[in-house]
Amino acid sequence: MPEQNASPVKAREIALKALVRVEQDEAYLNLAFPPLLKPLPVKERALAVHLAKGSLQRLNTLDWALSLFCRRSIATLTPWIRNLLRLGAYQCLYMDKVPDYALVDQSVRLARRYGHRGVAGLVNAVLRRLVREAKQLPWPDPDQRPLEYISLRHSHPQWMVARALERFGFEEAEKWCRANNDIPVITIRPNGLKISAEELAKDLRTEGFKVKKNLRLPAILEISGAGSPAFTRAFQQGHFTIQGASSSLVAPLCGVRPGDRVIDLCSAPGGKATHLAELTLDRGQVYAVELNQSRLQLVIKAARRLGLKSIKPVLADGRDLNQCDFPDPHAVLVDAPCSGLGVVRRLPEIKWRRREEDLARFQTLQLELLDNAASLLPQGGKLVYAVCTTEPEETSAVVEGLNRRGDLELQPIKPYLSSFLQDQPEDLPGKDLKPGPLYLWPHRHGLDGFFMALWIKRDGPV
Repeated sequence: MPEQNASPVKAREIALKALVRVEQDEAYLNLAFPPLLKPLPVKERALAVHLAKGSLQRLNTLDWALSLFCRRSIATLTPWIRNLLRLGAYQCLYMDKVPDYALVDQSVRLARRYGHRGVAGLVNAVLRRLVREAKQLPWPDPDQRPLEYISLRHSHPQWMVARALERFGFEEAEKWCRANNDIPVITIRPNGLKISAEELAKDLRTEGFKVKKNLRLPAILEISGAGSPAFTRAFQQGHFTIQGASSSLVAPLCGVRPGDRVIDLCSAPGGKATHLAELTLDRGQVYAVELNQSRLQLVIKAARRLGLKSIKPVLADGRDLNQCDFPDPHAVLVDAPCSGLGVVRRLPEIKWRRREEDLARFQTLQLELLDNAASLLPQGGKLVYAVCTTEPEETSAVVEGLNRRGDLELQPIKPYLSSFLQDQPEDLPGKDLKPGPLYLWPHRHGLDGFFMALWIKRDGPV
């Protein structure tokens, strides 16, 4: 157990606490951080986040490097010392501006606080050796051992790399893994019912942020600096939603207008439900369905913050809505639970928690949700499917499975995104208006990995 008489809070210590919580409680880093960051000065918050997120992103590589110089197995150490070593190794291997003496000294001080004198000596010895040998690590040969090379060089579990090699070949698999480690920009969606993008950008600049328009998505702003946008006055006033650029393209596929009814079957935490409400100018009806009460509260909270009145929360299982008496909807959105492997650059812990066998389990759930969603639609209604992954089991295989119903007609994507997406990706299906889903890739488009498909329900076999 750590000592209670801790010295003044520092960024490295906060990063350590966050990593331990992620490991012990299986928390997500973005949810573990907010209460931990409050005691830190704004300038140190960014460093704490960078240290913890980078250490998670490079987890297998750090453990491999540390194992070369540690006589004990990393797994036998306490979570505090194990993650402290990872933080030190990350600074050594991936942060050129951190002096070697500083990363060793800070790590040893924290080892004394969260361990004992003996383990502090171990931390000192391991990190000093790593510092000396960092430029001569025995990386696998890419020609002889491509799987191990990409896995360690670009910090991915081997099962993910093996699949990428099979789908893409070596060169593109390496690009994909490298892009998954990029630091993504923070993007926000202005609430046009309250403020214009120009006014919002001006307000955020007065709070110390750098703001620019996203070159590909004109309705999205990119922001940086000055800490988390969730702490801003503009956020509290409901002037914007923090949302990934890829995710912001999902709600427009429903093609809603004022007066339309739409059902969002997996609505938490509310980003797409609130977007749908904004697209109807808050003059339609958005049924936000969620199985978990606490997650449904996130939707309610988001709607209240944004000042939206057209969202009706519904506590129910999207696979069984027999107790819900919905009027015929214009569209049903299934932003389904998935592996999340398209957003590992934002949520790095996902790639270490997922297993290949999880993909089939998600596929079963996705098809159940889509089949039930289709049953809610009247003739001519739209069905939108979206997942933040590009794995075949959750994308093309799901489309093939749903098409077997015979009453759904796959639609082209382009007409629904033409006003939301500038500089459309070269491989965007539907350029010639042929039906087809949309894949977005981090290494091709600089966006989160996403998959979207759209159907219209017909009366009888298509």
